[in-house]
Amino acid sequence: MPEQYPRKIIFDMDGVITSEECYWNTAALVVWELLFSRRGLELPLPVELPPFEPRPPASRIKTVRAIIFQEDRVISFFKRRAVNSNWDLAFYTFAFQLVLFLNRHFGDKGDHLKRFLQDEGLSVELLPLLRRLVADSGQDFSVPSFAPITESLDQETGGLEMGAKLYNLLTPSLAAAIPGDTFKPVSLLFSGVHHIFQEWYLGEEGYQARYGRPPVQGGKRGFIEDEEPLLPVKTIKATLVALRQRGWLLGIATGRPEGEIIPPLRKMGLLACFHRPAVVTYDLVEEAQRARETKGEQLLLGKPHPFSLLKAYWGEQCPLEVLLYPPFPAPPAGHCYLVGDAPADLLAARAAGIPFIAVLTGPEGRAGHSLFAGKGAAAILPDLTHIPAFLGGGL
Repeated sequence: MPEQYPRKIIFDMDGVITSEECYWNTAALVVWELLFSRRGLELPLPVELPPFEPRPPASRIKTVRAIIFQEDRVISFFKRRAVNSNWDLAFYTFAFQLVLFLNRHFGDKGDHLKRFLQDEGLSVELLPLLRRLVADSGQDFSVPSFAPITESLDQETGGLEMGAKLYNLLTPSLAAAIPGDTFKPVSLLFSGVHHIFQEWYLGEEGYQARYGRPPVQGGKRGFIEDEEPLLPVKTIKATLVALRQRGWLLGIATGRPEGEIIPPLRKMGLLACFHRPAVVTYDLVEEAQRARETKGEQLLLGKPHPFSLLKAYWGEQCPLEVLLYPPFPAPPAGHCYLVGDAPADLLAARAAGIPFIAVLTGPEGRAGHSLFAGKGAAAILPDLTHIPAFLGGGL
């Protein structure tokens, strides 16, 4: 095989090397804020939920997550359907409640809602005005329930179709008032949810540093400093070093921005194990998406699209256009593996023509075996420390 074809193992990060606990907590707090604070719909609280505050103690965060994500059943529901990003997790969980709210209060008043929106579409900034519109009409607000989310959406709905499914849940009269992209990750509403997520995750100072402006809601401390590895760092590092010593270059294909993955890896002492040109973060995915937008095309390149995997393997060897559309250029046989914990990783690997190694360190643990069994995974391993043995030889 020509030397220009390197041997690379590409890792997803969350659920493989880094824990997703901080992200899941953040996603739950985003939904909490949007539904129950003055910044959002300010709905009546379920009796078991605490009132909104920007700096809740750990015990309240635990309560909020347990209720909103139904003891993490909602997380598993979306993960099983290839919703890979935790921004998407927060967005779709809130959007489902928003659909119920709109149907309840505007279901037979689609024209009224359309006049209110004036064809500008829904945004986070309009949520308090929507609530006021309902209050002025004399309608009563009901307490939201989080249980129906896993019962109401089609059991076969995948991540790329989730926005369309939410849109279809609207009544015909109401759907005519809502722009078609409202429940897709390209909308004003999604952008607003994303920024609230970043406020919680980065904290007030981190958000200011990242975006050059203060957050709308101050006082949030941020969760990025609480990042933890899934396994002891020494154990992870020994595995990565062993793979490098056998001639493998190690890459990353993650939905995290660079500023949210490089600092934790550096802090854990793992960054030097990775081949930096093979580290593909959300920043590069977003840059490629924006390049398409300038040509009038909306193309979502996060997993399960294979772009980030192919970019991590090929680097600059393949023109960008070749990595965007099928047929995709698969790496030579035996020269690349993807290690991941979720169906979105498996689908991306399959599209890229890259063998997939599943690790059972995602939200469902060992029970996640059923997600990958019989679906073409090259291996299903308890965790990443078993990779050297699978490829031949132990540590």
